[in-house]
Amino acid sequence: MMLLKKSKGLKSRLIELTKFDIKDIEGPSSEDAKRIIPKVFKTVRKAISTYKKEIKDIPESVQSAPQEFWDDVIVQAKKLGIDLVGFAPIDEEFMFENDYVGGIEVLYENAIVLGMEMDYKAIDTAPEPPAGIESLNIYAELGEATNKLTDFIRSKGYRAIGCHPLGGPILYPAMAVKAKLGEIGKQGLLITKKFGPRQRLSLIAINATPLPEVAQKTVDIEQYCKKCKRCVNMCPANAIYDEPIYKDNGTVTRIDGEKCIKYFYETTGCSVCIKECPFHKIGYKAMYYSRL
Repeated sequence: MMLLKKSKGLKSRLIELTKFDIKDIEGPSSEDAKRIIPKVFKTVRKAISTYKKEIKDIPESVQSAPQEFWDDVIVQAKKLGIDLVGFAPIDEEFMFENDYVGGIEVLYENAIVLGMEMDYKAIDTAPEPPAGIESLNIYAELGEATNKLTDFIRSKGYRAIGCHPLGGPILYPAMAVKAKLGEIGKQGLLITKKFGPRQRLSLIAINATPLPEVAQKTVDIEQYCKKCKRCVNMCPANAIYDEPIYKDNGTVTRIDGEKCIKYFYETTGCSVCIKECPFHKIGYKAMYYSRL
């Protein structure tokens, strides 16, 4: 049995924190940026250190985990401020050839997919600094929570690899769909019933089975997104494709990465496609019933 999962060649984009332009940010956002960015780096370094220790001694078999263990993981995740928790097998087709941030090359066979909400009012200022700063803040907060949850799992005697929300070794939105947390919107982001596109994602790969059966409510957005296209029309960088590109390996490209990342750096996180999404503005329930 193959205990470790490896990429089948999916390419990823390098995200460089040093390229965020914060020198012209003034007022509270400037102070927030000076506080948050070092925390992002700190949580990334912690994840890298834990991963290096983890793969020095690869386990010989998959551990069996009772339902009580998974219940404890969910409770601990909530205590750490994590809002969304789902479970799914790792899909190697979604793994990146290079994890430029954390250097993760292999994952265990199963995943705990995690999500943390971004502040509604801050995102509503996009593309002004408070929105981008909140995006970075959740990278830091979710990064810290992911590290702590990984430590908790390891303290229970299970082997785990924590994957930081910034960058990462795998397509988090696609894994979140496998974990039944939501569906992918036109702008390539995960849309959930609870937060729309207003969350960041991370993942913990775990050497434990069987995964628990967790009831998740069905999220139905495809037909609405086909008609809406507000994110496409409002994107300042014209980076969202009108029609997605479907690849042979099952992955889907919805964004022109070069256009997106340039504006992302210039605005310290942009977030306009989150702000303009009706599932953010008025919520899933109102949007769903409006089309009946």
